[in-house]
Amino acid sequence: MEKQSITTGFQQVDNSQHDFLIQFLEDMAATPVVRESFELQMSLLDIKPGDHLLDVGCGIGIQAQEMAKRVTSTGKVIGTDISTTMIEVAKTKNYNTGLPLEFLNAEASHQPFPDHSFNGIRTERVLLYIPDSPKVLKEFKRLLKPGGKVVIFEFFWDGALIPHPDKELTRKIIHYVADSFPNGDIGKNIYYQLRNSGFNKVEIEPYSYYGNSEAILNIVKKAYEGILQLGVSDETFTQSEIDNWWKVLDEKVKEGNFFISFQGLIGCGTNG
Repeated sequence: MEKQSITTGFQQVDNSQHDFLIQFLEDMAATPVVRESFELQMSLLDIKPGDHLLDVGCGIGIQAQEMAKRVTSTGKVIGTDISTTMIEVAKTKNYNTGLPLEFLNAEASHQPFPDHSFNGIRTERVLLYIPDSPKVLKEFKRLLKPGGKVVIFEFFWDGALIPHPDKELTRKIIHYVADSFPNGDIGKNIYYQLRNSGFNKVEIEPYSYYGNSEAILNIVKKAYEGILQLGVSDETFTQSEIDNWWKVLDEKVKEGNFFISFQGLIGCGTNG
């Protein structure tokens, strides 16, 4: 079976290897640096009991559940996702939790709620799949109450730090992966896009996903392998180049010399 590309997969989950994509989300959510990033996002969102929050591109609802615990029974969290499969899994995972939590299908730029419905909106690793991210940000502004906050986490994929002796090939791989996303450079554009969408008090917190373990390398493989397989198919790379590139990283793990870092940024803005 061909390895699933996360680039194409998360754009059309319902027509992709969704079991792979669901496992990818679960693995990511369980990773310490991802959990730490989420806590920083929650701090910036400044959640209070009774808040109404929206998690856009909620996937299988792992983070939305954590948000629902923080608003308490007097608040509410709604998770939306374009994928019917993801929403059904989220509903199943959160059935009978007793949390003030709801899931429904919606495109990021077309949310089915009245103006000023939410105290806060969060989205993570979603805008990179959407070419017209300013349209999404304007929709977020419409949905936020005065003083409400939006918090966004995205990568700057071109900023990946992957120590490897084959520098030329590594640069080529990094740029190929970045360019495979419809909006792969969104990380570096969050600041001005938030400002141009009318948000005030815009802040940017750099936050890298990094690590030196085999578990981290395995997550990187899940993220990269399907994309690089497309690169072999379109003859950007040879299979031998890719196999040897991974082999060196596997050896670095065994030697204790492996380290990798992906540049992420958390953007925060206030409505009014």
